[in-house]
Amino acid sequence: MNTNQKKLGLFSAILFGIGLIFPIAPVAIYGTVQPISMGHMAICYLLAAIPMTFTAWSFGAMGAEFPRAGSSYTFVANGINPSLGFMTGWGILMDYVLFPVMNFVILAVYAQELFGFSSSTSYWVIVVVSIILVCLMNLMGIKSIATVNNIITALGFGVVVYFVVVACGALNDGVGLGFSSLGLYNPETFDLQLILAGTAIACFSFLGFDGITNLVEDIKNPQKNLPRATILTCLIMMVIFLAMSYLGQCLFPDYTAFSNADSAFLDVALAAGGQTMANVFSIAQVVCAYAFSLDMIAGATRLLYGMGRDGVLPKKIFGYQNKKGVPVYNVLLITLICLVGCNMSLGDLFPLINFGGIFAFILVNLSVIVHFFVRKKARSGSEMLKYLILPGLGFLACIVVWLSLSNSAKLIGFVWLGIGLVYMFIWTKGFKSPMKPLSDVSELQQEEKDRFE
Repeated sequence: MNTNQKKLGLFSAILFGIGLIFPIAPVAIYGTVQPISMGHMAICYLLAAIPMTFTAWSFGAMGAEFPRAGSSYTFVANGINPSLGFMTGWGILMDYVLFPVMNFVILAVYAQELFGFSSSTSYWVIVVVSIILVCLMNLMGIKSIATVNNIITALGFGVVVYFVVVACGALNDGVGLGFSSLGLYNPETFDLQLILAGTAIACFSFLGFDGITNLVEDIKNPQKNLPRATILTCLIMMVIFLAMSYLGQCLFPDYTAFSNADSAFLDVALAAGGQTMANVFSIAQVVCAYAFSLDMIAGATRLLYGMGRDGVLPKKIFGYQNKKGVPVYNVLLITLICLVGCNMSLGDLFPLINFGGIFAFILVNLSVIVHFFVRKKARSGSEMLKYLILPGLGFLACIVVWLSLSNSAKLIGFVWLGIGLVYMFIWTKGFKSPMKPLSDVSELQQEEKDRFE
C-alpha cells in the first residue's frame, strides 16, 4: 500500500480497537468470576489490565516491526522461531474452535431467559437450530458481516450507557448496597489466590485487542501509534469493565444467590431496572452471540484451511475448498464440534479459551525480547525499557495469570499442547525438517472479506 494513503491517526486506531472488544463482555463471565473471586470482579479487572496492557505494548511493537503479520503466531515465528510459532498457533486453534461453542451456549441461555423457557429440551432446540443456520450461511459463503459488527458494537455501548444511568439511579435510591466501597473491596472475603483465579478468567474480556495490528499499513507513524493504540484500547475497556463490575456488586451483593450462573448478570439487571433492563441485556446477548458465531466459525474454518493449505494439517481435508471458495469439510467439522461442545457450561469454557490466548500472549512478550533486545541488540536506555522491561513484565504477569487458571483448564490445555508437540514431531520427522510458518489468518480473513462483500 502506498504510504501516502495512510490516514488513520491515533484516535481512529483506538476507535477501531474498542470495536474489537465487545463492551458488555463482563455480562457473559459475571456468574463465573464473581463467585470465584467472592465478589471482587472489579479488582479482577484491575489486575487483568496489567498483563493485558503490557502485552498490548508487545503486540504493537511486533505489529510495527512485521507489517501485515497481524497474528501472534506469526510474531512468534518471526521473533523467535517457526516451531514456537506453530505451538502458538496450535494453542490459538483451541480458542478458535471453542469461541463459536461459547457463543452458541450464550445464545441459548439468554434466549431461554428472554422467552421464559427453562427445560433442557428448549436449550438444545435453540442450540441445534442456531448451529444449523450458521453452518448453512457459512456453506453459502456468507462470512463477512463488517457492517453488522459495527452496529453490534454501537448496540453494546448503548446498552452499557443505559445500564450505568439506570444503575446509578437505583443505587442512589438505596437499592442493594448503594454506592459502597464494598462493591470494590470487602476485607472479609478478600483472598488473593481466589482473585488471581478470577483475574485469569477476566482476561477473556480483553481478547481481540490484538486485531489492531491489522491496521499497521493504514496508521500514521505505526512505530509510535500502534503500541499506543493497543495500550489505550485496553485501558479504556478496563474502565468500562470496572464500572460494570462495581455497579453490579453494589446492586446485587450476594454472589452466592444467582438464579443461573450462566446468566447471572440478569439478576443485577433486574435489581437495576426490572424486567425491562433484563430483557435489554438478553436481547443484546442473543443478537451479538448469533452474529459473532457467524464470524467466529468463519475464522476457525479459515485458520484450519490455512494450516491445510500449507500442509501443516492434511491438505486433502483441511486445505480443500469447493468452487465457491468455501472450506466445506472445515465448516462441517467445526459444526460437529459445536454440537458436542454445547454440553459444556460457560464456567468450563472461559478458562479453556483463556488457556490458549494467554499462552500466546506469553510468547508474544517473549518474542519482543528475543527479536529486539537479543537479536537486534536494541539496548539503549529507552530501548531497554521498550524491549526488555515492558515485555518482561508482560511475560511474567501473563505467566502468573496463566498458572492461576483452573486445574481442569490447565490439564486439558497442556494435553492439547502435548498433542500439538507430538504432531510437530511427526510432521518434522523428529525435528529433522524445518517447521514451515503458519499462514497469516488475518490475510486469509481479508481474502474472504474481499470475496464475499
